[in-house]
This record gives sequence, structure tokens and C-alpha cells, in this order.
Amino acid sequence: MILGVGIDIIEHQRIEKIYRTHGKKFLERYFHQDEIEYSLSKSDPIPHLAARFAVKEAVIKTLNIRHRIGLLYKDIEVAGKNFGKKNLVLKGKIAEIAQQKGVKNTHFSITHSENFSVAVVILED
Repeated sequence: MILGVGIDIIEHQRIEKIYRTHGKKFLERYFHQDEIEYSLSKSDPIPHLAARFAVKEAVIKTLNIRHRIGLLYKDIEVAGKNFGKKNLVLKGKIAEIAQQKGVKNTHFSITHSENFSVAVVILED
């Protein structure tokens, strides 16, 4: 049974501005090390960072978490370095919340165009 569906769209310009302003501090606060390495290995890392950020936002929406205080975006990881199938890994506080809500399986899809990245997340029991 589907427990929740979340979607997020993000402008690349927004991520680029934050990255230019905060650099490594931004990356280390919001992304797992493998996500950083994968994204920075691309000629233009911004769409890849934006897509992963959108996944994190979609997970938070799917779990219906209104108060994000104390949540770590790094607890939501898009794992996988190759083109194609990636895995969604939930850790820490996010994993606890997902477990309390009965989440057993996660599904997601990400895409990006020239200016936007979009993520859809489905959680099921």
C-alpha cells in the first residue's frame, strides 16, 4: 500500500547561487560524501546537486514532516554513481520517522532539464 507520494521541483539557479555563496559548507550540510563526489565529477555539477536536493525535499514532503528542525538532509541519500537505477537510503532521524510510519519500500525518479530538476518519491509499507 502506498503511504505517501511527494514531488519537488527546484530551479538550478537557486542551487547555483547557494553553492557559489556557501561552497563546501553547503555541500557538507546537505549532501552525503558520495553525492558530492558524484555531482562534482560532472562537467556541470549543478543539475546533479539540484536533483538530489529535490529528492530530499520530496522525501520530507512524503513523510509529512512539517517541522524540519533537527533534521539532517544528509540523512537522505541518493546512492549510486552510475547512470540509471539509484537507491534511496534513509538514515538517522529520517529513518526513524519512516520506520514509525511503516515505510518498507521507497521508490523515486529524478530528472533535470536545462533549468530545473524534479524528483518524485513514493513510500510504501
